[in-house]
Amino acid sequence: MFLINIRLPRSKRLLWAVVATAAAILVACVIAFVSVPRQPDAATCDEAGSYSLTVKDDQQAREFLRQFGVAGDIKKTAEETVKIPVRFNAVYEEYNRLQQRIGLDLHTVSGKTALKTTYRIHSDKADYAVLLLRGGRVVGGHFTSLRYGGKNLPLA
Repeated sequence: MFLINIRLPRSKRLLWAVVATAAAILVACVIAFVSVPRQPDAATCDEAGSYSLTVKDDQQAREFLRQFGVAGDIKKTAEETVKIPVRFNAVYEEYNRLQQRIGLDLHTVSGKTALKTTYRIHSDKADYAVLLLRGGRVVGGHFTSLRYGGKNLPLA
């Protein structure tokens, strides 16, 4: 073990203790900040190639959906906050496989909240698109008919 023994006048000991504590806290904060995983700005899938995940407003959401062939009028119809579970049941595992087909993975946001936004679209695939947003990035999404028994389809 390595020890440093520095003799300081009594008046400066408190000052150095405060400075050393502040420096240790600063280093811990920097390490914690750097080690936090960040959502990527783009993803890649075979059908769509590389595409942007940045969606900070409705206009960017429309642009995002156009990357997947959605044309015409795109209108937001619903918005709600949802929590992605820490442990996935069979339904979430199936939904995550749908996300993995477009280069996303909900495991990266498990236990966190996301903004679920539904858009009315005009597409050959479906009548609606649903995006899961977190921190200005798409973390998941699908096409759907919103009909009982209807299937969710991948964005690409």
